[in-house]
Amino acid sequence: MATKNKGASPDKRRKYDEAFKAEALRLTGESRSTQAAARRLGISSKLLYRWQQA
Repeated sequence: MATKNKGASPDKRRKYDEAFKAEALRLTGESRSTQAAARRLGISSKLLYRWQQA
């Protein structure tokens, strides 16, 4: 039986430029919740939390 890779391969990862990250963090600050901002942007809330910590 074949096994599936659970993680995305490095070449399939989406990359975000600094302008997108800055806009995402700005939107997070305006929004009531990080989760709402992440849904609006179409990204994971975990990613936004990671960017906030950096």
